[in-house]
Amino acid sequence: MSERVRVLCVCTHNRTRSVMMAGLLGKRFAELGVASDVATAGFRPGGEPATEQTVRLLSDRGIDVSAHRSRTIDAELASSFDLVLTAEAAHVVQLAGAKPDLFARTFTLPEFVARAERTGGRNGLTIGEWVDKLGADRPIGLDYLDAVDGGLIGEVADPTGRSMHDWAVAIDTIERMTAALAQQLTARDAV
Repeated sequence: MSERVRVLCVCTHNRTRSVMMAGLLGKRFAELGVASDVATAGFRPGGEPATEQTVRLLSDRGIDVSAHRSRTIDAELASSFDLVLTAEAAHVVQLAGAKPDLFARTFTLPEFVARAERTGGRNGLTIGEWVDKLGADRPIGLDYLDAVDGGLIGEVADPTGRSMHDWAVAIDTIERMTAALAQQLTARDAV
């Protein structure tokens, strides 16, 4: 697989969920030999380190994010990636509101993984073609918001300020989903 995959992982502060997503996804891509650029951003002012819990949980998995500093997302940055994965549907809406053509390549992580598992692996498609295929029947506009309200669009809950159980659920969920995404991306046969 020679095409370089460019993924931007997004959450609110760019200190927890997006850092976990990028760290775990980058590790999976490396294990599978996928050439990639995996980056992070958030909606708050940048320059902050990853949360202590994030650093510890990723370190436990062999991933060092101690040098991470948050950065603020904008439409130009998001436009430079093949795929934008967010923690929450509100992030998808914010990006699409700033630049409507971003909607086609911006998904919550759970939404994208569910679509990939339902539709099938990449199977030789370019990244752009695969993302387009996965989003082909996706609700748009108010229908997207209705799907969010109806619980049809999955999200990753922010564990910041919550119990150790919530942190474990968040990292386990992200780890499972990034593994599934990397597997689908490298799949040669449609599921």
